[in-house]
Amino acid sequence: MTGKTTSAEAALELVCSKQPDALIAPLELADSEMEALELLGRARERRPGLRLVVFATRDDGFHLSAAASVRAEAYLPKTVTAAKLVETVKACLSGEPTPAINDHVARPALTQRELEIVSLAAHGYTNAQIAQRLWVTRWTVKYHLANSYKKLGVTNRTQAASRLFERRLSGRAPCSAS
Repeated sequence: MTGKTTSAEAALELVCSKQPDALIAPLELADSEMEALELLGRARERRPGLRLVVFATRDDGFHLSAAASVRAEAYLPKTVTAAKLVETVKACLSGEPTPAINDHVARPALTQRELEIVSLAAHGYTNAQIAQRLWVTRWTVKYHLANSYKKLGVTNRTQAASRLFERRLSGRAPCSAS
């Protein structure tokens, strides 16, 4: 084991400093400024060969879609047995097939960026704040939000936030960004 932490920021630091072969992380992060999808995406950017094993509290299509959006090699519900976890991580590290993700993705299949932006919007960030945080333009944020709304079958950010929280993709209740 290279390291362990409960902080998204510290996990990203470990990925950068220790250069591990794999990252095992949950889709839900509590008490972190950084969202899980943001962590997984940034970790993948900083270490392109990084293998991702993703856990979710609920085993449903929406969480599976989130795992697929970050190109995770394996997706497991948190109720998985220790033996299955070890088997999956070993298979992941050796390049063997792991529990399928892309074959079973349920709609809506939001992209990583769409999930990231909708999640930030759900937490009260404005389009300008999201754009600044993700180093994109406000128009890019609007574009991704519009695509997300279509995929989620909603018409505004409040409905999109409700859809996310219904599916427990986010660990915190909506709040106003400072």
